[in-house]
Formats: sequence, structure tokens, C-alpha cells
Amino acid sequence: MFIQNKPLRIFLWVAFMVYMLLLTKNILFKKSPSYYKRHFRNEYRHYKVKQGWEQANTKPFYTITSFYNSRRLNPEYRQNNLWGNLFGFMPLGIFLPLLIPFFRKGIYVLFAGFIISLGFELSQLVLDLGVFDVDDIILNTAGCFIGYIICWLIRMKLLPVIKTSLN
Repeated sequence: MFIQNKPLRIFLWVAFMVYMLLLTKNILFKKSPSYYKRHFRNEYRHYKVKQGWEQANTKPFYTITSFYNSRRLNPEYRQNNLWGNLFGFMPLGIFLPLLIPFFRKGIYVLFAGFIISLGFELSQLVLDLGVFDVDDIILNTAGCFIGYIICWLIRMKLLPVIKTSLN
């Protein structure tokens, strides 16, 4: 489902870029600008990736299960974290096949979602802007693939209708 209409393609590319900027802001730059100024001026000089790696979760499904089993965590925080990771990447799975013909195959979208999520998690680790969590990668990748499936289902549902109306 590659969009041929040029104005629509331009609109979708702009929407995709805005989406990626918002995704980056929500993942890497959650705090106020003054925090980052202070962080990179003072604290980051003393930060070592080894410190971040000690806090990281590398055990698949550990955070997910501990969030669901925890009675101490705010339920709203748990849901926002888990569902936010899933829903936050769904648009990626929709934009990619619409804008780039290479991503019409689900396996490529799945891989792209994984690589982009891994990039965000590694950025958090290296820049000390968050905690590396393998469960975030799992949820982000799943969300991206769910977006692709939604796009594919819409295409399968709409394509026959469009072809019939053209005849």
C-alpha cells in the first residue's frame, strides 16, 4: 500500500517526521530543558556506561511481570509505562509501509521496529538519559508490528472495495 498521491505523500512524510520527533522527546527528553543543561554540564562527565549497565534490565519479561505483580507501584504508572511502550511504536508500523515500498513485508517492519527501539535504548544507556530495558524493546517491537498488521488489515479490507468501485 504505497501512496502515489504526491500531496498526501508529503503530508505523510511530515507527519512521520513529527511523530519521530515526538517519540524521541518522549523517550529521551522527558524532563525540562534546564535538567539536560545541568546534566550534560555537570553530571554526565562523571557517568560511566558501566554504571548504567548495572541498572539495566537484560532479562526478558522481567519488568513486565514485576510491573504486573507489584502492589507498590502506582497502577496508572504501570499502565502508562507498559501500554505507552506498546502504543508508542504502533504508528511506526503504519508509516513505514505507507511511505517506503521496502517495508511492505512484515518481517522488514518488525526488524526496523527492533532496530529503532534498540537505538533508543542504547542512547538512554550511553547518554544516561534513562534505563536500558530489554522489555521496552520487546514492547516497542510488538507495537510496531501491531501497527503493521493494522495497516495490512485496512489495506486488505479497502483494496477490494476500491477495485470494485472502479469497475
